[in-house]
Amino acid sequence: MDLAALGASINETMLCWEKILPRVVAHPLIKLDLKRILKVYQKHYPGAMFSGCGGGYLIVASAEKVPGAFNVRVRIDPSRKAN
Repeated sequence: MDLAALGASINETMLCWEKILPRVVAHPLIKLDLKRILKVYQKHYPGAMFSGCGGGYLIVASAEKVPGAFNVRVRIDPSRKAN
């Protein structure tokens, strides 16, 4: 339930992917500059990452609407106790 922490963690995930798997988003066969696209979203929203190798979906952590996106709402079962 902490948007800033979620955003920071998915941004960090992309940095880790780049170190571990350097061709995840930058590969000679990928014609789009995915790293540049990612940086734009990370600049305007708390966090952004690609869902997989070669891009896939762009996942954006945001409290506001993201143009062209579809929303995912996460609901928590109120009967579930927090640990």
